[in-house]
Amino acid sequence: AIQPIAELAQLAKAHGALLHTDAVQAFGKIAVDMHALGVHAMTISSHKIGGPIGVGALILDKRVDIAPLLHGGGQERGLRSGTENVAGIVGFARACQLAMETLDARHTVVQKLRDQLETGLNKLGATIFASQAERLPNTSFFAITNIEGETLVTALDKAGFAVASGSACSSDSTEPSHVLLAMGITPDLARGAVRVSLSDSNTSEEITQFLAALQQQVQRLKGLNAVAA
Repeated sequence: AIQPIAELAQLAKAHGALLHTDAVQAFGKIAVDMHALGVHAMTISSHKIGGPIGVGALILDKRVDIAPLLHGGGQERGLRSGTENVAGIVGFARACQLAMETLDARHTVVQKLRDQLETGLNKLGATIFASQAERLPNTSFFAITNIEGETLVTALDKAGFAVASGSACSSDSTEPSHVLLAMGITPDLARGAVRVSLSDSNTSEEITQFLAALQQQVQRLKGLNAVAA
């Protein structure tokens, strides 16, 4: 779900606090305006918009004064010393340009694919989390009762589909998502959470193939669970 960053920024400002937002997921997927949000700092990443891996950007309000973590040659305006990855930076800049030029068209394509996916998920009896919330167009987060998320991720991987049981930054955790628990989702259902991310390079045919593979794996896993019981 998209968080009310502008409201949080106003609250922070009222108490004299600075606010940083991690816009890695949103940038390139929806319009992101740092000034309209009212935040003091924002981070974005290249690989999330099809650019080179290992490149990111910290965007700072000019009125914010921060101390560098790395000292030395004074690169990056004295905030991050070390030889710059010039090729990566140029690639990131080009990826940003392309992302902005094609934002609306990609949004339409990806949202249509996600809607097709979720129509199929509903037919399989899946629970789709935050389906009615304002959210990004390219992701769907769901669970199927009595199917462990990690088990389903592995099964789908063997079938040729790369999905995840959560965000990459928490992939080592075996505990159910604290976010889902805070939303009132039961621990058992939260453990079944699977996230599918799409791009405009995906096709309707791939969604159909994924849903067929998902149905097959769910039936297989439920059969195994019945035998184990």
